[in-house]
Amino acid sequence: MNGMRKWQRVKEHLGILPSIVVMSALFWSGILESFKQIFNYKLLEKIINKGDFLNSLAYTARLSLCSIILVGIISLLGIYILYLLSTEVGPAKLNGIKMFLLSPMYIPYLLGGYMMAILIGQSGIISTLCHRLGWIHKMTEFPVLVNESHGYSIILTYGWKASPFVILMVYSTMIKINNEWLDVAKVYGVNRYHFFKEVVFPIIFPIYLSSLFVVFAHIFASFEVPYLLGVTYPRTLPVLAYEKYARNSIANRGEVMVINSIIILLTAGMALLIYKLNKSLGERVELELEK
Repeated sequence: MNGMRKWQRVKEHLGILPSIVVMSALFWSGILESFKQIFNYKLLEKIINKGDFLNSLAYTARLSLCSIILVGIISLLGIYILYLLSTEVGPAKLNGIKMFLLSPMYIPYLLGGYMMAILIGQSGIISTLCHRLGWIHKMTEFPVLVNESHGYSIILTYGWKASPFVILMVYSTMIKINNEWLDVAKVYGVNRYHFFKEVVFPIIFPIYLSSLFVVFAHIFASFEVPYLLGVTYPRTLPVLAYEKYARNSIANRGEVMVINSIIILLTAGMALLIYKLNKSLGERVELELEK
């Protein structure tokens, strides 16, 4: 009887097996074909000598680094606010504040990029407000923050959009910390700031650091925000790969495969680093929370 039930369950999924096999074969054959191009040294040398690749790599790394610094500052501020309010307000109000801090996470990155362009563009909300208040005489006097080479709007978008993810990851660990520790610390004259600095932050730091690495890997390989808010030169690696694929001849598809393979290898290396960090530092967090 049990054998018949198992067969019925398996039989229900056999209908989609051919499509899964075909899609998997096409997907992995494309990935393997891309990786094969890395060993084409003439093609690799051609990409490096052009200069576009190295400039895009440096630009992508700089944008990712600046974005992750901003994400780290904003998320740490949000974590500290939730820590201060955790014992000062009721659960309902605390959940409302937490949902407000996490709300940007539910907005798609493409929509978030459009919202940032509308907010800080030369004809956007802030520039219009400054013009109405008489702070600037012309809309063109407002600084160019969108579609410029420094990537200010890209960095601000990632700082606003990615910070809630770090807050969510850290907060789930922070709420496990025993509240009695704070009561004991107050007996010895320790205020809440020093308790957070000396006790809470060392415990949440491994999760905080791992979350930042996850965000960094995502930003490094992200396409939509730099494509929407960036410029034609310099370009991030994903945008460079897309433009070579979409606008140039089919002869350049090999270059696209190499660039995509390098992006995959770099993000995979970051993922391995994240795994090592979680494995080495995560055990420490569990031991501290069990005390």
